[in-house]
Amino acid sequence: MKTLALILLCAFAAQAASLPEAAKIDSLLAADWEKNGLQANPPASDDVLVRRLYLDITGRIPTLEERDAFIRSNDPQKRTKLIDTLLASDGYTSHLFNYWADVLRLTDNVKGRITAEAYEEWMKKELKANTPYDQLVKKLLTTEGGAWDSGSIGFYQRDENKLDHLAYTVQVFLGTSVVCAQCHDHPFDKWTQLDYYGMAAFTYGMDTKGGGANEIKIGRRPDNNAKLPEFLAKMTQKERKAYVREHPEEIAKIREEAKKPSIDSAELKEVRQTLQDVMKPLRYTSITNNDGKLPKLPDDYKYDNAKPGDTIEARALFGHEAKPKEGQTRVEAFADWMTSPENPRFTTVIANRMWKKVFGLGLIEPVDEMTDSTIPSNPALMDYLTELMVEKKYSLKSFLRVLYNTDTYQRMAGTQEIALGGTSHFTGPMLRRMSAEQVWDSIVTLTKGNLDSTVDDDNQRLHQYLDDLSMFLTTVKEKGPEGIIAAAKVGMDDRKANDKKLDDLRAQMAANKENGTASIADAKALSNAANKLRREATNNLLVNLVGEDRAEDLIKGYNPKKQAEVKRPQIDKATLASMSKEERRAALKQTKTTNIVAARASELPSPARPGHFLRTFGQSDREVIDNASKDASVPQALTLLNSPLATSLTNPSTLLSQQLAKAPTPDQKVTLLYEALLSRPPSNNERATLNNVIAERGTQAIPDITHALITGSQFLFIQ
Repeated sequence: MKTLALILLCAFAAQAASLPEAAKIDSLLAADWEKNGLQANPPASDDVLVRRLYLDITGRIPTLEERDAFIRSNDPQKRTKLIDTLLASDGYTSHLFNYWADVLRLTDNVKGRITAEAYEEWMKKELKANTPYDQLVKKLLTTEGGAWDSGSIGFYQRDENKLDHLAYTVQVFLGTSVVCAQCHDHPFDKWTQLDYYGMAAFTYGMDTKGGGANEIKIGRRPDNNAKLPEFLAKMTQKERKAYVREHPEEIAKIREEAKKPSIDSAELKEVRQTLQDVMKPLRYTSITNNDGKLPKLPDDYKYDNAKPGDTIEARALFGHEAKPKEGQTRVEAFADWMTSPENPRFTTVIANRMWKKVFGLGLIEPVDEMTDSTIPSNPALMDYLTELMVEKKYSLKSFLRVLYNTDTYQRMAGTQEIALGGTSHFTGPMLRRMSAEQVWDSIVTLTKGNLDSTVDDDNQRLHQYLDDLSMFLTTVKEKGPEGIIAAAKVGMDDRKANDKKLDDLRAQMAANKENGTASIADAKALSNAANKLRREATNNLLVNLVGEDRAEDLIKGYNPKKQAEVKRPQIDKATLASMSKEERRAALKQTKTTNIVAARASELPSPARPGHFLRTFGQSDREVIDNASKDASVPQALTLLNSPLATSLTNPSTLLSQQLAKAPTPDQKVTLLYEALLSRPPSNNERATLNNVIAERGTQAIPDITHALITGSQFLFIQ
């Protein structure tokens, strides 16, 4: 029988939670608290909650205006309305993209940079459109074609090794670590190496090496399917047979002519080399599914259930069978099996991932190492969350909306650290440190204001180049080997003359080397000349294939979009006039620094380069799933104290400085600082202490207080 305390708690939760599903979650948690003799954390104040909601949903702190609008509102539904507003914002897309970039290891620092950027843009669009999670996963698993068709092909292009890719896929979407079974039977789970290869067979036919020169095969052998002479082609089959019987000598000559290679060996070598150069931009830009291709066991396979070199048929690791229906490929059957609500792990894994994203810890930990013996910390709640995900038709936005509206989420954060292997009963969300992206985006907000609307989901330059590549590939395929050879023959005499010059240079260099007069400059000149000739041959072939206008864009190539140029921030004349000469010079110099925070983290290279602010604060290197770190370090402290990014906050050109300039008294400036950085006013004790600092430090007090706040735990943690 429930105690009076539990009844009252459930009644309060039902009143606080504006959604019935949220109230259900609160009641399941309350039952667990009662069982374990626990009490819920105190309710979070509006000051605490507005900052938490902005950070958790949009990945940044609120602006002063956004914070004030929420605090001043008397609407009893203002929390629910704010949650809905934030979930509908571009900030939500930006923040959720950072999450999935970490989980899926999205990086543009790989082979096929064009495809990687198309993949990132595709992911942002899918998240913005709130594509149901099961459909999103299906799109990734069954993707095919070129990057110009869908950026989703970047999912397979991320890893050249298809066996490795299978391990990542199972770990991300099924929460199961099977990577050990790639080389031997799993030492800590039931999976065998044979199981692993059976699972890998589903996606083994996804060929990531297409798009290059191997799209077109050019050889000296005649084409046995060459076109018939026009007069024969117009005949019916019966007429053609009669003509062949009646004109044997003429037919023999036609056949003999067809056997002649259309190009000699030297020319063929040059055509192949030129074609290889000209097709380079198409490498790593397409995926084809060879459904008949299956993996074979490695030569060192040592178990008695199969032999080395055996071809392995596709077989699901667990759950129902994954056999293709009529007209389906293996990978389509795999996608249906993977995303089915009947799959024992797919739905549970994503529900648990989203719970951890909101509350700071999963009901199952680690989130991607589930086994048959795994028991959630609250089994009844985990079962309900799994049902809820299906009920919401895998809409992550709808699912998150429920979690954010729970009374439990809207309580003060728990500050007690959970020991390794310990159990959290979620009497409130966990106290968490900001991610690297949240720190960056919060500083961007302080410097530039709300930049959510600048999140770019359509890279025009990228799409223009992808269209050019698509056109080029189509043209090459339409022309076929004969057309390519014909195009390559144009200007071949000029290329031969250039090759003669190159041979003369080589001979001269060899002679110089023999008599001891060779120099580095000679070698460099030879290399430059060779490269120039190859470029000329490539460019000429492009022009001959697609025409001069279209070739120009292909020759120009794709240059990754640079961060938009931001007009140098202006310092108003009144502020400049109030400065000394030295202060004015320093301020104008610092305005350049503010341009480095002109974009949100989701719009920067993924991941940022080593040494960047984001990497210093623990951004994932995208080499391992969910590899970000929130651990504090000395370099982080030094960065906040001394880096141009931190010092730019106090520059007169920033939004924060301009707001401070309008506050007439030191006390009001301090209040504004606290509300801007911490979303709350200072306490009476803090105000008294800071008044002493102001009296002692004068005009330098405000920059000092700014740095003290931004380096403090209250700024860096989500309370």
